[in-house]
Amino acid sequence: MWEKLLLSLIFFSCAFSQQNINVNYNTYIDFELPTISTCTIKLSDFVGKKLVLLNFWTTWCPYCNTEIPYLIKLANKYKDKNLEIIGINIREPENIVKKFVSNKQINYIVVLDTTAEVAKKYNIKGVPTNFMINTKGEIIFVGHTLPNEEFITKNLPIFEKERKTKKRTK
Repeated sequence: MWEKLLLSLIFFSCAFSQQNINVNYNTYIDFELPTISTCTIKLSDFVGKKLVLLNFWTTWCPYCNTEIPYLIKLANKYKDKNLEIIGINIREPENIVKKFVSNKQINYIVVLDTTAEVAKKYNIKGVPTNFMINTKGEIIFVGHTLPNEEFITKNLPIFEKERKTKKRTK
């Protein structure tokens, strides 16, 4: 009986996780969480400097696992182009997350929301859930799928120094 209940729970959480959410243009909610490398990060340290993609996930979620190779690709492609990806693992022990991150060779920041406090603030109802935050601190994308690459490149911040370089090369 417990197996059927668990399978139903997993099925429904994954099924609902594929529904897109309407974009809400509110500002971001700051947080400070530990990374798997024992330091802590604060979201406000990135907002205003980079386009930020928050990815709420768990190791057991099949849709989350499907997104990881794309997130790795994005991290590689845009690491020097003002995109910061922050994976927020929800309610899992650090040792499990560390092993998972190592096995998958995840190359972006992974933080631990062991009490789901941040997930609650962001009203997470299923995983994966993704938020994109621009340099003004506005949430410009919310969804259970990732934004497409065209949306990401369109919203990458171009700072004054980069604008001058682009003008010279034209």
